[in-house]
Amino acid sequence: MGWVVVVPAKPLATAKSRLADAAGSRRPELALAMLLDTVEATLRADQVVAVLVITDDDLITAAASDLGAVVVADVPGEGLNAAFRYGIEVAAARYPGTGVALLAGDLPALRSQELEAALAVAASSAGVVAVADREEVGTVLLASRSAAQLRPAFGVGSFARHRALDAGALELDGLDGLRCDVDDAAGLQAAIRLGVGNRTATVVDR
Repeated sequence: MGWVVVVPAKPLATAKSRLADAAGSRRPELALAMLLDTVEATLRADQVVAVLVITDDDLITAAASDLGAVVVADVPGEGLNAAFRYGIEVAAARYPGTGVALLAGDLPALRSQELEAALAVAASSAGVVAVADREEVGTVLLASRSAAQLRPAFGVGSFARHRALDAGALELDGLDGLRCDVDDAAGLQAAIRLGVGNRTATVVDR
């Protein structure tokens, strides 16, 4: 089945504040690079029909559009979960009959094959499937064949909340890049060890 993947993106002026010490003045540049590497890997996944980037940042809008993503203004403007909920509405309206996946935008080591494997499991499930981050605390992916079933509860400790909301834990080997979100310097180092996308690697090299 086809999938629409929703990726919210904070304005670069405030994105990835916990990376300020590691990235210095290049923090906004690093945040954009990680987002674009995530979007590009997602667009290459076979089952993905469209990637919806929810943002009000003009630079993100231009760059994500150039990659082939569909950029949607963050109409609610009320944070991550509100952006996800709005993205679900837009996906259901524009792409009826497709599955909807909610994806973190800071996965610079993501491989398309990893996302394909996770979505294949979600396609065979009647409910919601959640993928935990590498620390088993946060959620990097929440997916369902039915958009109406998705109840985003992202943020600190989100994996336990999604499990409490009846999301099934997706446990597959070989999802290291998908599970490696980058919120801090430790996450960035973990992603670098796995191998990050070209844009992120260029910023890190600088």
